Amino acid sequence: MRVKVIELMVAGVRRPREACLADPGITGTLSIGDIPIGTAEKRPLHAAQLWERWGTSAKRGLLPPLFDVQVLRITPRGLLLRGFQVDSRSPEAIAQHAQEWWAVPVDKPGGA
Repeated sequence: MRVKVIELMVAGVRRPREACLADPGITGTLSIGDIPIGTAEKRPLHAAQLWERWGTSAKRGLLPPLFDVQVLRITPRGLLLRGFQVDSRSPEAIAQHAQEWWAVPVDKPGGA
């Protein structure tokens, strides 16, 4: 499903409403499912990913995945997703933060 995603948190802290409303978001294809890499408990990771086509057969992630994702709300205007993102910008301090996405469906290019 093609959506525009607005991240509602930064480092686990909710962004101000005005900042979220002004955010243009990131448009891509949303998929929710299990990632087969698994965990220490030998269970797959349930995740939401926002991606785009890269070349003829590859996909490129547009945002870090939301792990242990939950769909909190589905309305005619969009979906509210909650999960955890891993912040690995600093190898010395890898962190996991709560994150919410507001995902608004968009039409495919060309109106199809």
